[in-house]
Amino acid sequence: MPDTIVVCAGDSFLVKFPEERVSPGATYEWTSPRIIIQNAKQLYVKAKGRYTVKIYDGNRVLYDTTYVKLNEKPRYNIRDTMICSGSILVIKPETKYKYSWGNGDPSENLKIDKPGKYWIKLNNKGCYFADTFRVSAANGVVPNFGKEVLVCESDNNKILSVRAPADTKLYWNTGENTAAINATKEGVYWVKSTSKNCGTKTDSVTVKYKNCDCDMYIPNSFTPNDDDRNDYFAPVFQCEYSYFLLTIFDRWGNTVYTSTNVNGRWDGKFKGNPCPDDVYVYKIEAVQRNSEKKVSRSGHISLFR
Repeated sequence: MPDTIVVCAGDSFLVKFPEERVSPGATYEWTSPRIIIQNAKQLYVKAKGRYTVKIYDGNRVLYDTTYVKLNEKPRYNIRDTMICSGSILVIKPETKYKYSWGNGDPSENLKIDKPGKYWIKLNNKGCYFADTFRVSAANGVVPNFGKEVLVCESDNNKILSVRAPADTKLYWNTGENTAAINATKEGVYWVKSTSKNCGTKTDSVTVKYKNCDCDMYIPNSFTPNDDDRNDYFAPVFQCEYSYFLLTIFDRWGNTVYTSTNVNGRWDGKFKGNPCPDDVYVYKIEAVQRNSEKKVSRSGHISLFR
């Protein structure tokens, strides 16, 4: 038997003598740190100390000794945690043992950028212990606006709102602390949110008013293939204008169509030649006849044949 056997604390190890060296009728006597065991060919050991076997094989007696040494098995517990959307969570274990991560990351710290199930494996001189932990998505603040919001001038309620967990504190630049406010004038609005999981975050939006009674309907595509269906790019206007200019550019900035007539329609041609399938840019500048309010619109048109 080996002179020393290392066993992880809490585990057991099978100690045995090579049977091919003795006859089938041989008898065994084991002496462990606590008791003497008769007639056992092999022994599962889990306590440290000296183990001796005597084998009586006819007229000969075989004798051998091994010492069992216990190594501590690592114990560690990583709690489940949460991660806020768009942030990086750094896990740094406070342990004296060597360790590795389940994703193969050799770094000392594990950087997590998305929810999921993770695990760590600790090693103490060949004694291993693994622990899993789950990272869940924290419910951060979710605004209902983008970078810019157009609202109708005639609407009494021009609502800006956010969805936030109950433990989140909100503060708007209007001085309000509610989840929703009424944007009573044009300008930039921002809301600051503070929560335990996601820290402090600020979202902002620019609110612009529009006259919905004089809104424009501008299609984003047309098919000038002479099938009498959607053959023209023709915006629809609900107001009269004292000044109107529609200009269409190709992707290189060249003007392919222009009109000062609100009833003008682009047939997808330039100087009588069909323009290729592509995305074009339109720009509309107008002045409302009654209010003299200046109107500006721009966007993209897809031409398909």
